[in-house]
Amino acid sequence: MTSARLRLSLSLSAVSVVLGFMVAVQYKQQVAQHPAGLALTTHDPQQRQLASQLADLQASNAKAQQELSQLTSELSNYEQASAGKDQALQSLQERLQDERILAGVTPVEGPGVSVTLMDGLATGSDVESVLTHDWDIRSVVNELFTAGAEAVSINGYRVVATSGIFCTGPVVEVNDHRIGAPFTITAIGDPQALQSALEIQGGVLDSLRARGVNVSTPKTLSNITMPAYVGTLMAGNNP
Repeated sequence: MTSARLRLSLSLSAVSVVLGFMVAVQYKQQVAQHPAGLALTTHDPQQRQLASQLADLQASNAKAQQELSQLTSELSNYEQASAGKDQALQSLQERLQDERILAGVTPVEGPGVSVTLMDGLATGSDVESVLTHDWDIRSVVNELFTAGAEAVSINGYRVVATSGIFCTGPVVEVNDHRIGAPFTITAIGDPQALQSALEIQGGVLDSLRARGVNVSTPKTLSNITMPAYVGTLMAGNNP
């Protein structure tokens, strides 16, 4: 193996390690940090501790993303020089591209699904039950990733490992951007698998509808263009 190929192989391995860490603590783990969809706006000591743990996790992911950005820049020339010359290296390059998509640092295009959540109409005194909360959005996003989604966005904002989705007064904050209902969640992946996961009887959408939240029927889309994550790589998304 030539010196250039050896450096490329080692660099690709390093990137895989960084990305492996990021994907391992993807959005699914953020949801696990907050069982039953508890908002992090309470003064409860346990919730403060959870918020602190989430901040540490986001900081670690932000550092990993910064390392990925630096390695990606260094690798670009090597990738161009070695593409197609060695099957093993080409396979590693394809894996790297897949993991870049999962990490949200590259644009992605493909088929998928779209679903919209909106506040329902209150018929009694329990207005809170028909509102779309941050944990409702997180539940849908988590369901999509679990079903194999390659990329997910909320009202056009890409969800990555460091993304925070939190209620801030009457709006929801995603990647430091405040957005209001309706919330359109779009996912790229196998349209049938994603749609089936959302529409499963007794699943996340059924639970929201039973509570009075206005949920659209998931639509399959033949082509979705989703931009890369745009924002600071800092853990500043927790309230």
